[in-house]
Amino acid sequence: MAGRIVMAAVAALLLVAAPVSAGVKSATTLKSTVKLRLLRPGVWVHTSRYVFPDGSVLPSNGLVVREGSGLVLIDTAWGEMLTAELLDEIQREIKLPVRRAIVTHSHADRIAGADLLRQRGIPVFAHPLTCRRAAAVAIAMPSDSLAGLRKPGDAEFVGSVEVFYPGPAHSPDNVVVWVPSARVLFGGCAVKSVDSNLGNLADADTRAWPDALHRVMERYRQAEVVVPGHGAEGGKELLDHTLELLTKRRP
Repeated sequence: MAGRIVMAAVAALLLVAAPVSAGVKSATTLKSTVKLRLLRPGVWVHTSRYVFPDGSVLPSNGLVVREGSGLVLIDTAWGEMLTAELLDEIQREIKLPVRRAIVTHSHADRIAGADLLRQRGIPVFAHPLTCRRAAAVAIAMPSDSLAGLRKPGDAEFVGSVEVFYPGPAHSPDNVVVWVPSARVLFGGCAVKSVDSNLGNLADADTRAWPDALHRVMERYRQAEVVVPGHGAEGGKELLDHTLELLTKRRP
């Protein structure tokens, strides 16, 4: 099990350094699946399974949230091909249009389908640092910068959901998304499932990460469901688990 986790982490690390187009090319030559699952009324988890050339598989989560007659997408699927599959699955299962999207940081498992969304007329919102980091490595680009997110603790509503910047953690630009109507918190890769380790630390700030988690825990005390970027959702114990992993890592 440990070997499989290490393999997945190494593969994710390699993908962070590579252009999105390279990651998408690998995915398009292999079988992958995208699934939608109802989490709470009006909130779905989308999971894409990225298959690496060595055959290892790493599932990645995002959300779909209903807003009246439309939807907001939280994070793309892992690549343009998988994002296209996701949009098709949303049309089949939910039968409502995606009106806007939010990406939670600049790694390929969150943002790699942003160009496709923009091509289809769907605005993609992101932290200003996410936009700058994406541009610096010619990665898929968001269309709209959330100017209200300047420092740790800043928040900005995008439609019916709140985007919160807790500070550097898994990456310097990671944000979390709060769905107040369902009391669902999407932690992205800043929050780990209870059966996982810290994963890819290539861009992580492990000293600042605990402070970021404490800000999340303080702001969203009413959260009933917490969804991590990878693995199974749970409650606020996922935040405690991530803190414990960081504490154990310290010398």
